[in-house]
Amino acid sequence: MSTDKTFSVTRHTLTTPKPFDEFIGELEKRSPVVPPEVFGELADLNLPQDELKARVEGLIGSSGFVFFLKVRHDQLFSHFGRTHASVQYAIGNPLIAKDVSDKAPAICLYTPFRLAVYESPETHETIVSYDSPASLFGSFGVPEAAEIGAKLEGKLQDLLTRCL
Repeated sequence: MSTDKTFSVTRHTLTTPKPFDEFIGELEKRSPVVPPEVFGELADLNLPQDELKARVEGLIGSSGFVFFLKVRHDQLFSHFGRTHASVQYAIGNPLIAKDVSDKAPAICLYTPFRLAVYESPETHETIVSYDSPASLFGSFGVPEAAEIGAKLEGKLQDLLTRCL
């Protein structure tokens, strides 16, 4: 069996004159990059749930998020003539991801969600773009999941505003 669903997504884009490297430095101070294997290693310890939760909370940045993945597109693309910086992050909170995927298991498609930061080739401004977690999570038709998405979106907007 196969199903298809078409839905509307809101994409947010912010622009700042702050230099690219300075902006991502601010971003990563508030949301550290935590390699995926760290979470696997924690799971392998078979800790009691409260201790595991405390350890996970200790990895989460002041923003309430971690970056699960950081892909510097410009590192490779610069060898093909690209002159502007760009990075894609997978951002989220593993404890919130667990809660929202309990409401709608298919939401794992969007946890963690994506954040793109890139430098304008024309103006050299830093541009941040992301798809609304509220609209992504809301696409599953589960009100509780949409509410969690809206809260995450507010936290993300707060993080980005602090970095601008």
